[in-house]
Amino acid sequence: MFGLSWIYERDEKVITIQPIREPFLPWLRTLLLSVAGGGVFALLQLPIPWVLGPMVSVLLWSRYARAPLYWPQEWRNSGLIAIGYMLGTSFTLETMGKIIAQLPSMLLMTALTLGFSVWMAWIISRRTDLNFRTALTANIPGGLSQMITLGEEMKGVDLTVVTFFQVTRLLTVIFVVPFLVLGLTGTERPNTGGDGATNWAADGPELLLFGLAAVLAARVGRKLRLPTAYLMGPVIVTALFGVLGFNPPDLPILIRNIAQLFMGAYFGLMMKPESLTRHPGVGLLAPVTGLVMVVFSWGLGLLLVRMHDMSLVTAFLGLSPGGMATMGVVAREVHAGMATVTGYQMFRVFFILFFVPPLLRWLFRKSAA
Repeated sequence: MFGLSWIYERDEKVITIQPIREPFLPWLRTLLLSVAGGGVFALLQLPIPWVLGPMVSVLLWSRYARAPLYWPQEWRNSGLIAIGYMLGTSFTLETMGKIIAQLPSMLLMTALTLGFSVWMAWIISRRTDLNFRTALTANIPGGLSQMITLGEEMKGVDLTVVTFFQVTRLLTVIFVVPFLVLGLTGTERPNTGGDGATNWAADGPELLLFGLAAVLAARVGRKLRLPTAYLMGPVIVTALFGVLGFNPPDLPILIRNIAQLFMGAYFGLMMKPESLTRHPGVGLLAPVTGLVMVVFSWGLGLLLVRMHDMSLVTAFLGLSPGGMATMGVVAREVHAGMATVTGYQMFRVFFILFFVPPLLRWLFRKSAA
């Protein structure tokens, strides 16, 4: 990433080679802030410290300090590959059978979530100066990149507002849900990795082999245009190995923490409140709608517990609008059903990818009429 780049300038018979300076100092500053933030959160025994710590430290620095920060997207993608591998290891033939049996429930919960999002967008469009198209695209949960891409294709959608809403809700859910779950489970401290320790002598070669397969799956997923390919590809391939009985080994705690740090630093740099100028009230409305979605997901979790034999924590994490990667990390920390959480989150991602865009286009045509 920080390798030397060269410019070749031909001046008659002379060729000069000039190195291009990469943003090394902003990157180093971001790395040190992330390590410090994660270390403080881990020392305070807060939930998912290596996600929340880097996120908070980078966000505060970006907001109040002038020195620039930089975090390569490639590092965030590497973190997603590791998290995807971790989530995929939770799948077995037994857990896959249970997930398939719950497909009707997944469809019902996703439909209820989308219906609530449409209702909330209608309220926002009536109470603010945002049009319905912008409000609805901004409030669909769990599809940050998909909704931003859809907003680019639609006329009359304010992309600045959509991006701000989506990012704010994501960060709100990431920060609020772990504390709610921690209070619900009564866990006194985070799971710092005492379980699933990797025996490098025995598991090292297998871990390397399955890890390479996860990396390859991410690349293939990118070529196939999978949603969040660097996460989804490793999840699918690693889960397939588990269902076939190969049982990929757990990731070492050090790699898991590094992967979470990579994600947390990236999340911290996503928020840019200064980009909102035309809609000053949106700055407060965005986190409020995120909290409303969290409460609604909690209510759906209570309903799901009555329908299936699962804990409220598992149901809540599976339905929370915070994304598969983060909710999967929380599920591992509190020993929830990680395969079930991943299954529900994955179903919603694919539903949003294939069904939401044509549904929104239909709604927008109706609203225009």
